[in-house]
Amino acid sequence: MKRSLATIWLLSLSLLTTTFAGLVAYPDASAASKAKRDGKKASAREARSDKVSSDLRGRMREARRAGRADKRVSVILQLNGESNERLEALLKRHGARDKGRFKNLDSQVVELPESALEELAALDEVGYVTADRRLEVLGHIEMTTGASAIRYQPGIVGTFLGSTTLKGKDMNIAVLDSGLYKDHHNFSMRVAANIDFTGEGRTDDPYGHGTHVASMAASSDHVSYGAYTGIAPDAKIINLRVLNSNGIGTMSGVLNALNWILAPADSRYPNGEKNHQKYKIRVVNMSLGAPAIDSYRDDPLCKAARRLVDAGIVVVAAAGNDGRDQNGNKRYGGIHSPGNEPSVITVGASNTYGTNARNDDGITTYSSRGPSRSYWTDAAGVKHYDNLVKPDLVAPGNKLVGGQAVANALVQENPELCADSNNDSETNSNHKHMYLSGTSMATPIVSGAAALLLQANPTLTPNMVKMILTYTAQPLAGFNTLEQGAGQLNLEGAVRLARLVRTDLNNNTPLGAPMLTSSTLPTPESTISGHKFPWARGSMMNQTYATGTELITKYQKVYGLGFLMSDGFLMGDGFLMGDGVLISNSIVLGDNILTSNGVLISNGTPFLGINMLLGDGFLMGDGFLMGDGFLMGDGFLMGDGFLMGDAAPNGDPPRPVVRAQKVITSGDDTPFMR
Repeated sequence: MKRSLATIWLLSLSLLTTTFAGLVAYPDASAASKAKRDGKKASAREARSDKVSSDLRGRMREARRAGRADKRVSVILQLNGESNERLEALLKRHGARDKGRFKNLDSQVVELPESALEELAALDEVGYVTADRRLEVLGHIEMTTGASAIRYQPGIVGTFLGSTTLKGKDMNIAVLDSGLYKDHHNFSMRVAANIDFTGEGRTDDPYGHGTHVASMAASSDHVSYGAYTGIAPDAKIINLRVLNSNGIGTMSGVLNALNWILAPADSRYPNGEKNHQKYKIRVVNMSLGAPAIDSYRDDPLCKAARRLVDAGIVVVAAAGNDGRDQNGNKRYGGIHSPGNEPSVITVGASNTYGTNARNDDGITTYSSRGPSRSYWTDAAGVKHYDNLVKPDLVAPGNKLVGGQAVANALVQENPELCADSNNDSETNSNHKHMYLSGTSMATPIVSGAAALLLQANPTLTPNMVKMILTYTAQPLAGFNTLEQGAGQLNLEGAVRLARLVRTDLNNNTPLGAPMLTSSTLPTPESTISGHKFPWARGSMMNQTYATGTELITKYQKVYGLGFLMSDGFLMGDGFLMGDGVLISNSIVLGDNILTSNGVLISNGTPFLGINMLLGDGFLMGDGFLMGDGFLMGDGFLMGDGFLMGDAAPNGDPPRPVVRAQKVITSGDDTPFMR
């Protein structure tokens, strides 16, 4: 009887889905890397159905049905090399308008009739065609993150630190957001560059999101006696404005900013110093995003982010604020782009409930849960979902106080967000603060943390930074890996471990070489605000996690530039193992997504089998069945090419047992969207 009822339940729920039974396993990044080493191509990618993104394909069909076949559309072309005469002739024949070329990303944006897309995609010169989608913002820190605990620790005698403090000096952060109120005293003349990519010709912050985000990462200790100090207060901010006065931008605008980071600082010397070198950009913060539709292998934002990581720049992205549906129920699969890219550090939001101690912390209800549900389609029409375990870790993101841009739209429309008692007065407007919540706020906290790790050890690669942050994170009891990744940011432990990593490691270092300067392992626990907790002692790897002390005692080739941390794993019959070429065989890989008991990343109650992420077509957990069309990114909740990123929620309620159901009420944690 139980079996028949379960069958009926599954069949009835499948009416909400489209093709969930068609999901099959595919070779992961490690298989592709092994094929590359063997001089072969990954066969699964050779059999794709077309080179036009699914949402753009849907718009083309709708336009044909409505008799608007010649409707013009703005698209991003990912090129296999530079544009050539044949491509240029096709664009000219169809009256295409060139809207921007991103040479460092091998892509360009053009406006042309939809009727030309089929012919365009047929060219060998074109790798993939994506709609230039709309994009919106994704909406007591020192003590609770452990930043204050490491500020004045003396450095190792005779090494690069000396006795200086860790505040992120010369480890500058590029913030791609809605602009910056540079005259706010939080930044104390530390804004190194201001560039607009929206076309509005301004770099200030009339919307109000970017100023708050930047202050989380790098607010100075000169305001309110240091009460709102950011994680890396000596780091400079590079303000790259990609969201307009309404908090809306385009994918091409973000690509333009990322291209600028990699571009020559002086156009007269194309092989000279790059902008990221000139401005000492070591970290890029993206508290914004779009529903992840295309697989990270095709998504323009993901591929651009990967270029930056391969160049040695840490890229930190928000997971999204889609952790629940309109009825307040848990939702899985809401990870946004570029947070679905395996090379970036994807950040979810935790709730500290206003205390410095970490024994009462939890995950906010709105923080997007994994797995990533972006996909590609093969020649048989079968969708292949990425299903990556994301986020990588979480950081405080609920009702945080940060810099308030003067006369910004968020506060004007929501006066309750102002954190100052003199909100009606313009006196000392450059000292004002405001409340915001969301993974947008958690992301710059991790960006600031990355800057501190790089100051502690400037030779760390982006993959090393990710591993250290996740290895030392605190697993939060009662939350599964798809909700928190490795756990909550722990700066005390991360900096302590970063200081022990050798400074002479590089891509030529052999696999298994000693990774630390000492044979004595660091104590794998931290004490912050009187609360002692263990480290996760693991890191996220595609559809699973890896554990073992060799992650920190022996050099892994996947820590080098040009690799994903998940490279080196072979997949077959649902089992994963190290191949002994890129990662040592004694590192253990998990076979379940776990609900943590608050100890190690590998401890807890099984929540979901890894084999289900590899291709069973649906996911079961917490009483919910999730299939195609039900998850964010499948077009069921967010269709027609409109991309909604993280907004700025009012925050979770004061008690974890309360689940708000209404939209924008006092104490509600539902995101308010523009």
